[in-house]
Amino acid sequence: MSRHFGRWRLAALVFGLALAGCGATTGSGGSAPAHTAGSPSSAPQTGVASLTLSRLSSLSNYTFTSTSGNAGYTFTITGEVHSPTDWETQSTVPVAETHYDVGGRGYAVTLGQVIPVSFATPKGLTHLDGEYSAAESLVGYTHVTGETITTQGSCRVAGESGTVYHLQSPSNAASLLVETATGCVAQGSGALLSYTAGVPSGSAAQANNLTGASLTFTVNSIGGVGVISAPKAPAATPTATAPPASSGTQQLPAGFPSQLPPPPGKVMSSAQLSSTKWYVQLTETSQDAYSQYEAELRGEGFAVSSSTSSSGLDLVTLTKGQFQVLLEQTSFPGQGVVLAVTVQG
Repeated sequence: MSRHFGRWRLAALVFGLALAGCGATTGSGGSAPAHTAGSPSSAPQTGVASLTLSRLSSLSNYTFTSTSGNAGYTFTITGEVHSPTDWETQSTVPVAETHYDVGGRGYAVTLGQVIPVSFATPKGLTHLDGEYSAAESLVGYTHVTGETITTQGSCRVAGESGTVYHLQSPSNAASLLVETATGCVAQGSGALLSYTAGVPSGSAAQANNLTGASLTFTVNSIGGVGVISAPKAPAATPTATAPPASSGTQQLPAGFPSQLPPPPGKVMSSAQLSSTKWYVQLTETSQDAYSQYEAELRGEGFAVSSSTSSSGLDLVTLTKGQFQVLLEQTSFPGQGVVLAVTVQG
């Protein structure tokens, strides 16, 4: 099962830069001179050259929390990582779900059901949404021409001392899009301990409903995570209750692709996660909402790339050209269904 906010990236409108979320902890100290990323003529500041993906994503045996939000919608994941192929995460939207990677085999537990999950790789990195995803985003910043990188003193996260790195989009593009990110990088190992990214302002960001979008990642503890075991279904299936209709946004998110038919049901919440990614959660009385919308998409030329069904939960991924659509329907006996639609363009 894929995450609704499973990727850390806010696709940047101007620079094609991947933003990733993670919560930063800053400390005292002054700013060091800026290093301009992507500029061959500027010598890297001491320490900047060490911001490599392998070092930044080197943690194992840790716990973390990640949060992403936009348009008043927030999604939070907590996780325990014993190793790259031995981890567990929990989320609560639209209902409580727990995901596992046990020796490269994926599982999800929701509504009392254990469901097999297919990972693109044994590490299941896009499902984990842990340190690797945050590190990948920070490294992306270092390759953007004009991006400035400064060190701003010390930080301490999960008992580890680190250095604060601050990244800022070029000043000559501030009227269009301002992107900022701050990371706490462990001294010695170079592991990423926390990270914050966001889009505070800019006309292009406002036009694409990205102003205020933010993501955070924080390592809560290091060590003490035991081996993760394969899940078993709960002894008693909990009573499934549909979440109440939201009083917030009641329409499709800004920029939702016109190439897709509108999904069925009443919009409970929606958000444009980036210039190429949208999320919609709907409530519908008909148990056939999922299959009907799948049929509509197939009629528009989409092809099914993966699907899973069980009592209470149905999932399908469809693709067409640059579009990938994930449908997740959760059934609530006597109450209808909740349909979550995630579109990547």
